[in-house]
Amino acid sequence: MKLNPRQLEAFRAVMLTGSMTIAAETLHISQPAVSRLVRDLEAILSLRLFRREGNRLIPGAEAQRLYAEVDKFYQGIERIERIAEDLVTLRTGTLRIASMSTLGLSVVAEGVCRFARKHPEVRTSLDVRNSLGILELTSANQIDIGFVQLPSGEYPGIHAIALPPISAVCVMPVDDALAVKSVISLEDLDGRRLVTLNTNNPLQRRIHSAMEARGVSGFSCVETTSAHSACGMVSGGLGITLCDPFTAAYTQYPGITYRKIDQHLPFEVSMIFPGHQQRSQLTLDFMRVMENIFASQFVSMIPSEAY
Repeated sequence: MKLNPRQLEAFRAVMLTGSMTIAAETLHISQPAVSRLVRDLEAILSLRLFRREGNRLIPGAEAQRLYAEVDKFYQGIERIERIAEDLVTLRTGTLRIASMSTLGLSVVAEGVCRFARKHPEVRTSLDVRNSLGILELTSANQIDIGFVQLPSGEYPGIHAIALPPISAVCVMPVDDALAVKSVISLEDLDGRRLVTLNTNNPLQRRIHSAMEARGVSGFSCVETTSAHSACGMVSGGLGITLCDPFTAAYTQYPGITYRKIDQHLPFEVSMIFPGHQQRSQLTLDFMRVMENIFASQFVSMIPSEAY
């Protein structure tokens, strides 16, 4: 026995509408064509599926049972069509993001907000952890996109795209004498109380080398692993700090401000992806969201030939 999908489609339309004429209109074919398809199905099954009572078609018990199975099949087809449409229009799916805390608590968090508002039916997750943990997750294909400071050398199983290096800034109390300047020179920091990042931090190593090369010696009153904590301590009056511009721009600690520095001290971040996995449309869309944020908010912090 080989059933014809067109016959089943006509049968389902008749069951749904209760009329050969309306079923024909639904299928955009003639009423005799619908009648022929149903008769052919009855012949294949050796069953009488409908009986007529005046102008009404009355389905028998066999028709009711067959319809239950046929309808399940067509509902499955319709569900697949909806999923395919959702994938094309990026309405549903899952996007897994991981970020180092400096960005995850600032610019990446804003990117997730923008993305989620645009794609409310997409399940979006943001995992904030250290760069090494993100590299491990990415190489194991457990996230779609990550934001990290890459260690020296290549990391297996990932593909990386470097974002434009953005220069560190100087964060200070709003009533500090340096706040009247538009650009802070490293010499301005000589003898000042500094809240510094941990010596293992790549940006802090660049800061230390630059100050040493220019004969600048600040007093490190507190050391921390978190730029957010450093800004909080500046707000508390412990001193001033040099950190990435993302933290400086997004922190909500009261009474602080930030300025450019006269020397380029690059804060380098890369977007990373599983090395052997094609990027989804959702991942590409999130990349565009982040590129727009970088272009609109941090273009002035990208070092130019002027300094």
